[in-house]
Amino acid sequence: MSKTNKTIAKVIVSICMLSSTWQAGAQLVGSDALPFTHFTYHDKLPKYLLSTKTVVLVSTPMSDKNPHVRSNWQELSRFVHKYFRQMNIDAVAYYYVDDVFSNVDVNATFAKQLAEREIKYVILLEQSKMKGDTSAIEHYKITVTPFNDEPSFVDPDQNAWKVEGTDLMQILIKMNKDVIRAEMDFSNYLIPEHPEFFSSVDLIRGRRIPTYAMDLKVETLVVPRFQKYLIDDPSTVDEAYKKRVADYNKRIDQKNQKLEEILATYSPLKYQLTDEITAQAIYNEGHQFALMRIDGTGKTIRECLEYDPTKETDYVTLRASDIGAKVVALPVDAVVTKFYVQHVFTKDTYVGLKWDADLTWEQALQNFIYHMKDVLRVK
Repeated sequence: MSKTNKTIAKVIVSICMLSSTWQAGAQLVGSDALPFTHFTYHDKLPKYLLSTKTVVLVSTPMSDKNPHVRSNWQELSRFVHKYFRQMNIDAVAYYYVDDVFSNVDVNATFAKQLAEREIKYVILLEQSKMKGDTSAIEHYKITVTPFNDEPSFVDPDQNAWKVEGTDLMQILIKMNKDVIRAEMDFSNYLIPEHPEFFSSVDLIRGRRIPTYAMDLKVETLVVPRFQKYLIDDPSTVDEAYKKRVADYNKRIDQKNQKLEEILATYSPLKYQLTDEITAQAIYNEGHQFALMRIDGTGKTIRECLEYDPTKETDYVTLRASDIGAKVVALPVDAVVTKFYVQHVFTKDTYVGLKWDADLTWEQALQNFIYHMKDVLRVK
């Protein structure tokens, strides 16, 4: 069994960009929120699991060969799908969890598509590494819970079933026994033999403009801050949980501080930080342009932003430095961050003139600012 990207508890991708489907001041959702989600676990699997459609969100460690590249998580999915099919579980779609939450517009689109397909359950398939006496030990966890038809995918405290252990075959056997024991009615007869994978959606809602917005020489660029996690009712959680949230929010404060430091280099162009997360709210404040961010493999990001497909094994990033732009080749499957600008009213998308995605959000933002100021001839 091959190894792949981070576990769901560690695939934290801070999602703080804009989406007209989100409400201002809304609770943080996405893979940031998943580690804080409490489920109410039961011994029995959901009653209608074998007569409805299910989606699988996969999470695995990063590759041992390259810490920036996901291993073949699809191999894990293929292995598990074979046994899900034998159990009559109709797993109609497999996603890498980072891809589902790579960008709020991507997230909202995937959620809408799944709701339209009448998906009823989510299976969280996690592979992680645990410290052993002499080496790391593989650990697997399968959680089955209802799909809430929302971008968050699940609600706090909703019912769930789980099985976990270090032997994947054994936990699948345990799951199969629970399926048989439940004596569920089933009507899933046309289950696909092989898993179907999804990773990208079309992010362009208006025009795709392969440069930078000239209007930003005079207009203000609105930049959303990273969002903290808010506890709805502190009286319902223990001190250990509160400490985890406090530690997370401390890291968010540090990221927002770093965000301000990098944005200082945007001068003399104008920007404004905001806690608003909807395009409508920013438009109502009288602004037109917002900074957007997407995380994922370079290949997936280029698909989302409608770059021409290529057969290259590496993408060339022009990385900003003190001595100018450096050419850096990154594997097409490396997990990177890219920034772009969206006009919040027309939805026109300015993807930039240069490919500037990079391995960290900090470097990607520096690249974006460097190339934008260069093209707009701003010193």
